Amino acid sequence: MADILIISPISIAGELIMRGFKTGLEALGHNVLFTDVRKLSTAQYFDYVLSYDYGYLINENAFLSIQEILLINPNVKLIHYFADNPSLKYAHSGQCELKEKFFEFCKLHKSNIELVFWDKKFINDFNGLKSSYFPICVDCSIYRDFGLEEKYDITFLGRPLGGERQKILSEIIKKFPKKLKIFSYPKHFENSIEGMKHFLNDKEMLSYKNCYCGFVESQEELSKIYNSSKINLNINLQGDNSLNYRTFEVLASKGFLLCDKREDLKSLGLEDVVVQYENEFDLIEKISHYLAFENERNEIKARARKLVSQHYDIVARAGEILNTVE
Repeated sequence: MADILIISPISIAGELIMRGFKTGLEALGHNVLFTDVRKLSTAQYFDYVLSYDYGYLINENAFLSIQEILLINPNVKLIHYFADNPSLKYAHSGQCELKEKFFEFCKLHKSNIELVFWDKKFINDFNGLKSSYFPICVDCSIYRDFGLEEKYDITFLGRPLGGERQKILSEIIKKFPKKLKIFSYPKHFENSIEGMKHFLNDKEMLSYKNCYCGFVESQEELSKIYNSSKINLNINLQGDNSLNYRTFEVLASKGFLLCDKREDLKSLGLEDVVVQYENEFDLIEKISHYLAFENERNEIKARARKLVSQHYDIVARAGEILNTVE
C-alpha cells in the first residue's frame, strides 16, 4: 500500500483521466489524495506523485509544495503522464518556457522523475530521463452501455476549432445540414463561428449555428450521448498517430466511432472496431453508408465495448502505471 498524490490539471480530458487513475489505485488499496493543481499548497509524505503533462510546474504554489515533498521524502517518485505533445500548448498551457524549466528541475532530481507517454513518438523527447509507454485507458464503469435508442445521427463532442476540424465539420454541414449535433463549451463554439465562415456560405452558416447543443456537464451525460448516437465523429488533434481520450470514451459507451486514420488503432488492436476515414470525400461516403446500415453499426459497437472493457479499463490497469517506474 502506497501514499499517492494525484494532481488534477486545468484540462477537462486530463481531469477525467486522472480521476480514473484515482479510482483504480484506490481499488487496489492505495491511499490517494486527489487535488487540483491550483489548490495544492501544503506538503506531506507521499511515495508517488502522479501529475498530468507538466503538472505542478504550471502553478508556482504547487511547484513549491513539490519541493517540500521532496524534502520530506527524498525518494518520492514524481510521475508525469504526458497525454499531449510535450512541445505544444495543450501540454504547457501556453507557458512555452515550461519545457526548459522542466529540464532544469530534472537535472536536480533526475532519480525522482519518471515520464510516461501515451504516444511512443515522444518517448525520446527528454533524452536521459527514464521514459515509458502507457496508452490512454477509460473508466468502463462510468462509460458504459445504457441501452439507449439512437436519437442523434452524427455527433461531435469537443472543440470545433482549428483548420482541420473546421474543414471536416463544414463538409458534413454541406452534405447533412440537419444531421450534425455539436456539444462543446459555449466559448469554443462562439470562437469557431468566424473560422467556419471561410468554409460555409450564409445559408450553411445558419445550419452550422443550429447544430450547437450546448455543453455536457457530467461523464455519465457524455456516455449517454455517445451511446445514443448513430455515428460519433472524432477528429484527433494530439500527435500524428496516437488516440485521444474520446476514442476510448466512445467505445466503452458502446458507441459507433468514425475517426481520422490513426496507426495506433492497429497497434492497440482497435482497427476492427473503429471505422477510419482517409479524407473528407471518404468521410462523407462512410457517413452515408453507416447511417443506412444499422446492423453493421450495432455489430461493430458490440465488439468495441467488449474489447475496450477487457483491455483498456483504467480501473483495472491503474496499478500498471506504478509498475512502469519500478
